[in-house]
Amino acid sequence: MNKFLFRQIQYLDGESLTLRQGDVLIEDDVIKRVGVVSDEEAAGAEIFAAGEEWLAVPGYINTHTHIAMTLLRDYGGDQPLSRWLNDYIWPAEAKLTDEDVYWGTALGALEMIASGTTCFVDMYDHCDAICEATAKAKLRAVFSRGSVGMNDPAHRGIDENDALYARWHGAEGGRFRVWYGPHAPNTCPGDYIQEMVAHAKARSTGIHIHVAETRGEVESIQAQYGMTPVAWLDSLGAFAVPTLAAHSVWLTEEDKAIYARRHVAVAHNPISNLKLASGIADVEDLRGRGVIVGLGTDGASSNNNLSMHRELQTAALIHKIRHYDAEAVGARDVLQMATIDGARALGWADEIGSISPGKQADITLYKLDQPWHAPYHDAVSNLVYAAHSDDVDAVFVQGECLYKHKEFLTLDAEKSSPKPPPAQNAW
Repeated sequence: MNKFLFRQIQYLDGESLTLRQGDVLIEDDVIKRVGVVSDEEAAGAEIFAAGEEWLAVPGYINTHTHIAMTLLRDYGGDQPLSRWLNDYIWPAEAKLTDEDVYWGTALGALEMIASGTTCFVDMYDHCDAICEATAKAKLRAVFSRGSVGMNDPAHRGIDENDALYARWHGAEGGRFRVWYGPHAPNTCPGDYIQEMVAHAKARSTGIHIHVAETRGEVESIQAQYGMTPVAWLDSLGAFAVPTLAAHSVWLTEEDKAIYARRHVAVAHNPISNLKLASGIADVEDLRGRGVIVGLGTDGASSNNNLSMHRELQTAALIHKIRHYDAEAVGARDVLQMATIDGARALGWADEIGSISPGKQADITLYKLDQPWHAPYHDAVSNLVYAAHSDDVDAVFVQGECLYKHKEFLTLDAEKSSPKPPPAQNAW
C-alpha cells in the first residue's frame, strides 16, 4: 500500500486552485484527505515533505504532443510548417522503427516527469511501442494513432487505431485511454474522417485532430470546400464525438460559435505556434465563450522541449501583448488550463486535474528554496512567472511516486538519455 503525507505544506486546493497551507494525505491511488490529517489517519504514512517551502499542484496535463519526436529535437528548425513537415519531419519519421519510437518515448517521459507532467495526450505511429514505454514510466496518457488519410488508401491507420483501442484502452489500472487520430482536415479526405469518427462513436471514445493551425490550411480547405476547416468538419459530423482540436489558431467568429455549440475542446500550443510562425490562438475569446482550453507542448521538434511549466509561462505572457491587456489570461488562468481544464478537455475531470479528496493522486511537488522564490507575495503568480521547471522535486501518478527528490524511480535515466550522435544530420 502506498501512503504518503505532506505535512503543513502549501497546496493549490480544488478546481479553483485556492492556495492553502495544510496537510495532504495520499493513500493507495487516491487523495485521501486535504487540510487537517489527524495522527491516527497519518499512521503508517511516509512523511514525504513538511513545511511551507513545499508547494503541491495538480499534475500537469499536456493536451497535445507527439512524445517520440524527442528523436527529432532541433531537426528542421526555423522552417514554416509545410516545409518543416514535408522536407524534414515526414521523411525522417518514415525511417523510424518500433525500437526507435520506444526509446524516443522513454526520453520524452523522463523530460515530462522532471518538469511536472503526469498525463499527456499523444498522436503518433508505432503506438504499441509508445504505450509500452509509457507503461514502464507509469505516466497517465491518452493515445491516438495519427493518420494522414491522403496517404492511406487502404485505411491501415484506422485498423491500427482499432487494434490500439482493443489492446490499450483502460489498461494500466485505468491510466490509459485511446482516442482516434485523423491528422488534420487538409491531410485527410472527408470519408476518411467520417469513418474514424464512426469507429470512435462505436467505442464511446473521442478524436484528437489538428485544426486551423495555419492560414495556409484554412485557405486550402476554403478553396476545396468553400468553408473553413471547422465548418467543414462540422458538416461531416466530426464533432458528434468528444473532440480535442489542437492549435485552433485561425478561427472565425462562426468557428468559435461551432466549438461552443458542439463542445469541442482546444489544445493550445503557444510555443510551437510561435516557433513555426503559425500565429496565436485567441484563448481569451474562446474561454469567454465557454470553450474548454487545455495546454500542450506539441512535439519536441517544434518546441523544442516538453516542459509544461515553460508552456504555461509563455501562455501567460503572449495573450497580454496580443490584446494589449495586462489582465488577459493571468497566472491562475494558465494553471487551470494546464490542470483542471486539461482534465475537462479529456472528459477525465471526475478523476484528475485537482487536489481534491477522492481524486486520483496525480500531484507535482515543487521545492521553493531558491532565490527566485523570494519574497513570496503571491504564490500562484510566483509559480507561473518566477519558478523554473527544475524546481519540481517530486511527481506522483495514481499514488505512486515516479520522481523522488529529483531521482527517477520508474525509468533508467542514463539508459533512456542517449548521448548526442557524433555526426549531425543523421537523418
